[in-house]
Amino acid sequence: MAERYHTQDRNPSPDRPERRGVSRKTVIEAAKVAVPVIDLADLLCGPGGLRKVGNRWVCRCPLPGHDERTASFTVFPETNSWYCLGLCQRGGDVVDLAAAAWGYGDGEMAMAAAHVLHEFGHEIPPRPASWFAKQGRQQGMRKALDEVKARTVQRRLFRFFESYLSCRKDPEVRLAEANTIYAELYPIACMVVAQMEEKGT
Repeated sequence: MAERYHTQDRNPSPDRPERRGVSRKTVIEAAKVAVPVIDLADLLCGPGGLRKVGNRWVCRCPLPGHDERTASFTVFPETNSWYCLGLCQRGGDVVDLAAAAWGYGDGEMAMAAAHVLHEFGHEIPPRPASWFAKQGRQQGMRKALDEVKARTVQRRLFRFFESYLSCRKDPEVRLAEANTIYAELYPIACMVVAQMEEKGT
């Protein structure tokens, strides 16, 4: 983006502790420190999209689904924030803007922040050791919960075979087939649970 938009130094001074880096910050805090709202707004609005009006910058709203022709999108450099005065009626910081522009939900703000950092060539801060320790402590519980989910799905899938099994007159044959079908449904149930986890459902 043009040099006039930049509100922060790209090379933090080592003698200023607050600007030495962001490795101890969360990814959301890191994005808010490293990338000014005006820089992301300029990227989203495109070349020549932003124009200065007083102490603000305005343009047509770049957010998806907002097709107004007026310059309703406003950036406030003094507070490092933005707001859409048109259809959106929302605003916030650089992470809020990234989430709104790139389709991240409320529970995906860290991913939106990481996207911002990556987009502007900043290092994404590593997770602290405490995060990995917590993951280790919770691994057994997560595995047990996944097992419960898989068994629940397995039982639901088994219901599809009830009419088929009811046609088997010999009870021993019916029981043997039921046991075989039930056992073979387990890996399918595990795949269903894995897909649900990927989609966040």
